[in-house]
Amino acid sequence: MRRRRKQEYTNKTKHTNGILLDTSYLLPILGIKVNLEDYDETFPLLLARFNVFYNPVSLVEAKWIALKRYRKTGNTRILKRFSEGVESIILDDRLKETILTNSLIEETSDKLLVEKNVRDYFDRIIYATAAAHRLTLLTEDENLHKTSLTQQEMNPPKKTSWNQIKTHLKNT
Repeated sequence: MRRRRKQEYTNKTKHTNGILLDTSYLLPILGIKVNLEDYDETFPLLLARFNVFYNPVSLVEAKWIALKRYRKTGNTRILKRFSEGVESIILDDRLKETILTNSLIEETSDKLLVEKNVRDYFDRIIYATAAAHRLTLLTEDENLHKTSLTQQEMNPPKKTSWNQIKTHLKNT
């Protein structure tokens, strides 16, 4: 029964030629600067050439970052830009939202904690979402690049970085 349920989740959520963004790639849209070379030129190409997804947990993680910066500076523009960015993300048809979680995502997330000691819940949910939806995981997190669970269906089919995707987009 358990195996059949896993297969049903995988079939329902399967996407082709898709990329799941780690939170870092949404931060510039939310008004938070990051060190991603040629982001303004490359991100639109990524959106044009791939089905691009994000898990809503990334918006929660990004809000934590925005709140930390607000507390440090007292600058209310940080909060305003974040709200405007959330609206942009939600309204952009090129960015597709996955479900936040389900039992398969939670099971994979828990295995990442127990078997691989990945402590960051946001990272675990994003990794597990890429695996459940069979999406390439775009991340700068070296720990996630090195992580692999023994059950192959619990791993994203591919993991890539900003520099790798940037090179791929320039060469195609």
